[in-house]
Amino acid sequence: MLAACGGTSTAPLPVWVKTLPDASVMGTWRGLVPARGIVHLHSPYSHDACDNKPRDASTGAPNEPCLADLRSALCADKIDYAALTDHDASMADEDFPTLFNMRGTDQAVLDGSGQQIASRMTCDDGHVVTFTVGGENDLMPIMLHRHVPGTVQQRHDTYNAVDAAAVTAFRDAGGLVWIAHTEQHPIEQLRALQPDGVELYNLHANIDPKIRGPYLGLDPGAAISAAVNFADTNPGHPEPDLALLSFLDVNHPSIDRWNQILGDGRHVAATAGSDAHENALPIMLADNERGDSYRRVMRWFANIVLVADPQDPAQIEAALAAGRLFAVFEMMGTPEGFDVHATRSTPTTASGTVELGGSLSVADGGTLSVTVPKIRGLDPSLPAPEIHGTILRIDASGPTVVATTTGASLSAPLNAPGAYRVEITIVPHHLGPYLGDLGPASADVERPWIYASPIYVQ
Repeated sequence: MLAACGGTSTAPLPVWVKTLPDASVMGTWRGLVPARGIVHLHSPYSHDACDNKPRDASTGAPNEPCLADLRSALCADKIDYAALTDHDASMADEDFPTLFNMRGTDQAVLDGSGQQIASRMTCDDGHVVTFTVGGENDLMPIMLHRHVPGTVQQRHDTYNAVDAAAVTAFRDAGGLVWIAHTEQHPIEQLRALQPDGVELYNLHANIDPKIRGPYLGLDPGAAISAAVNFADTNPGHPEPDLALLSFLDVNHPSIDRWNQILGDGRHVAATAGSDAHENALPIMLADNERGDSYRRVMRWFANIVLVADPQDPAQIEAALAAGRLFAVFEMMGTPEGFDVHATRSTPTTASGTVELGGSLSVADGGTLSVTVPKIRGLDPSLPAPEIHGTILRIDASGPTVVATTTGASLSAPLNAPGAYRVEITIVPHHLGPYLGDLGPASADVERPWIYASPIYVQ
């Protein structure tokens, strides 16, 4: 009506999409496809999940509405694998198959001896989510094939241990050994434990003032005070799904410890930990969804493994073990076309190509090639983001920047030993229009977008 009277009109803002596309849109990698996963996730078999009410007070049954939130969120966010990591209370008390939280038409995945090692849930739209079982206490075993041995009390003791014997027990139970909350583990302890992987980011650590300040060196209360702005329900409120944008920082202590382990010559993968419980912010935001909903938290970031079959738990576990993965803060946008690989100039195998997590020697005359991703489906009416790619070489002296670009690709000769890893950062100007009355300032700051696990050169 204003336009008809000679006024001006503003083009409507593209609708914010609260779900994620299938991971397959990210691309393919020489016969490999992406599987999007959550590594560090709590179900009603953690004592502090579901607003600290994981069980019905009278019957002891799992909190079904909370579990339903978890299951529907995995479907909405098109998660391919959910690596559950419940606390020993009550995970250690349950029969192992119970921990898969199977409902309805879920199907068990069995090993060669007929024991359940995973389960598959088929969403209404046909998307398949693979569940595996793990635990999070001082250590975080993931993708276990069975409980550690012993009585229930002995299981509790093992899951709560943080020593070499526990590491061996977890691996003997078919699992990988991960370190959650890397920021709280001294480097000497990490070196002694020799984990398969570490967390380079943990959401709980970045919110909790008792962790954020002492362990990450960040303003203790800044995350909560900034996130409160996203609880606004008045006209002009910011998009609630962007709350992470207000406090997303590089977790330098965790990154530094990862670099130190890599500098020792260890092959160690890294993931970002959602640590989702639905137990932190039960208030409803402007979108009529609780602030810490499983759907919202798992939309923020995930861990992409490269596999031939995204529904095969053995391949997912192998990719995690090998470090054939990257962590992506997908709130910034789904990356399309991202690729990191090395090429031998003098191949000694049938293929001269080395994928993430792989190794080659200086004598191979290798080159590391990176394709910097673009944001899939970015509406051209939005401000363009700034995307920056960096190759780092990590050796005993620490990290060295080898190459950087603001363009579409970069490369570097692999002419010195070390762990070569890639970081992609982004200034997400395209998110500014969704910040409403807060203004675009939070979208004009460089943020981490992708951390890729290394390729190793001996």
